[in-house]
Amino acid sequence: MFLPKLMIDRFGWWGFLVFAVPNVIGCAGFGYVLAKRQRSEETVQRHGGSMVVFSLIAIAFHMLFITYLFAELLPRADVERWLGSWEGLAAVRGNAAVICAAVVWGAGLILSFLGDRAWLVVSGLVYAFSLAAFAAIGLGEWEWLGAVGRSQLSELAYLAPVICLGFLLCPYLDLTFHRALQQSPSRHAFGVLGITFAVMILFTCFLWFSPTMMAIGVGHILAQSIFTVGAHLRELRLAPAIRGRGVRVVLSLLPLAISPLVPLVRLFFTTEQVPGEDLYIRFLVFYGLIFPAYVLMFIGPGRPIRLNRAALLACVAAVVVFAPLFEAGFVHQRGWLLLLPAAAALAWLGARLTPAKS
Repeated sequence: MFLPKLMIDRFGWWGFLVFAVPNVIGCAGFGYVLAKRQRSEETVQRHGGSMVVFSLIAIAFHMLFITYLFAELLPRADVERWLGSWEGLAAVRGNAAVICAAVVWGAGLILSFLGDRAWLVVSGLVYAFSLAAFAAIGLGEWEWLGAVGRSQLSELAYLAPVICLGFLLCPYLDLTFHRALQQSPSRHAFGVLGITFAVMILFTCFLWFSPTMMAIGVGHILAQSIFTVGAHLRELRLAPAIRGRGVRVVLSLLPLAISPLVPLVRLFFTTEQVPGEDLYIRFLVFYGLIFPAYVLMFIGPGRPIRLNRAALLACVAAVVVFAPLFEAGFVHQRGWLLLLPAAAALAWLGARLTPAKS
C-alpha cells in the first residue's frame, strides 16, 4: 500500500502504472492460469514449504511497515494532533510503533481462527471500511496524476522488467491465493478480485497524497494490514508443510522479530536520514528477486526443473549473485544494473518455453 507512493514520488504517474498494471494482471491472471482446483492443490503439495516462507515474509513485511508508519512515516503534526504535543514524543515513537505492530499481529492472530464463511464477511467489512475512509477523505487531490517525479523515466525503464516479473510471478507462492482459487466457484472470481484491487490501489494513492493523514486513513491501513496478516497466519496454522504444533507457534511468532528493526537502525542515523524507507525498499528483494527466481525455476511458466538440493542451491547462488545489483538499482538509483538479471530471466524463459527435444 506504500509502494505506489514511492513510485509516484520517483517517477510520476508512469511509476504508478508500472506498479499497478502488472500487480492487477498478476492477481487476476493467477485464477486464469491455474484455472482448476486440482492444479492449485498439486502446486501447494509440491511447494508447500516455500509457500510457508512466503507467508512468513508477508507477515514480516507488514510488521516492518507498521513500525515504519508510526515511527517515521506519519507527519509529526498528525501524531501530535492525535496524541498531543509533548517533549517526549520523539523518544517514544519508536517503542510505540513496535507496540502497534504487535497489536496488528495479535488482531490478525484472532482473525486467523475464523472459518471460511466468517472470512468472507470480514473481507467485505474491511473493504467497505476502506471505501468509507476514502469517502471521508475525499478525492480532491489530483495533483499527483500530473507529477513528474524526481528521477528520470529512463531509470524506470530499467526497473520495469524486474517489477513486472515480481508482480506476475509472486502470486503462485501465495497460500491465500491458492485457498481462494480452491474454494471459488469460478476462475472469473479472480477477474473481480483484479478490479476491486485496482480500485483499492487508486484510492490509496489519494490517501497518501492527501494534505493531512486523517485518522480514518490510518484506520484503513491498519484494517488492511490486520486482514492480510490474519490471512497468512491462518495459512501457517493450517499448512500441511508445517509439522508439529510447537513449530507452528514459533514460526507464527518469528515475523514479530522484524518490528524493532526500524528504531534499531535509527540509532545509527542522523535525524535528517530516513532509514525506514531504505529498509522498506530492501525488503522488496524478496518479491523482486528471491520469490520470482524460485517460481521461474520450479513452477513455471514453461517447463520447470525438478526441485532437489542441487537445483535449490543453484537458485540460492543466482540470488546471491544478483542481490547486489538489486541493492544498487533500487536503493542507489543505478537501475541499468538490473538489465543483467532481467536478461537472465528472459533467457531462462526462452529456454524453458522451447519444447523439449524427444
